[in-house]
Amino acid sequence: MATILAVGAHPDDVEIGMGGTVAAHTAAGHEVTILDLTRGELSTNGTARERAAEALEAAAILGAAREDLGLPDLGFAVDGESVRALVDVIRRLRPAIVLGPYWEDRHPDHVRCSRLVTEAAFAAGVAKFAPGRAAHRPPLTAYYFINTEAVPSFVIDVSAHYERKLAALAAHRTQFDRSPGHSRGTPLNDPNFLSFVQSRDRLFGAKTGVTFAEGFVCRGLQRIASLTDLTGPAGSE
Repeated sequence: MATILAVGAHPDDVEIGMGGTVAAHTAAGHEVTILDLTRGELSTNGTARERAAEALEAAAILGAAREDLGLPDLGFAVDGESVRALVDVIRRLRPAIVLGPYWEDRHPDHVRCSRLVTEAAFAAGVAKFAPGRAAHRPPLTAYYFINTEAVPSFVIDVSAHYERKLAALAAHRTQFDRSPGHSRGTPLNDPNFLSFVQSRDRLFGAKTGVTFAEGFVCRGLQRIASLTDLTGPAGSE
């Protein structure tokens, strides 16, 4: 079974863009680790401690392991230090697949996270870069959508696992609960945001003959071993 590393800038990024895919793959026996670059400590709502607890609850719902890199929210750079930190995780976990946010997004942290994933996935395979752990370049790096969408390179059918995605999102109460007196209004807790996410997943599903699907983009031409790979890595439900 494949080992998968899903990287987000903040707790809840992975759940928004590919929570159903995480659930589908853990259900199929794959090992999935969610890595949050930051603790989301600058979020309008919720403390870093609250967000950490919510992130662990969401990961448990999806059946995934979870770590955080401890980089500063809205303050990390794509530099030697951050690349080495992510390279160390990639070499330790040795994933077959690494995923990060799509490189076009309204949030600067998502854009930087995308670039960091690209650079670290490559650098992890350079033996003389940050020597210590054995070099490992993941065979596949792909990108999921958070606040935007584009024509995907492929989609994953997540229909059978969509309720788990919604439950994982709901676990991030400080971010998505807009009850009176509970939180300040943000783009995340605007009901239209979750409607957008579900509509995007429905659209990708409708275009491929299923109820819900999550889309991913790859940079450049990808090689596959067999045409049967195009049926989806998690298998059919």
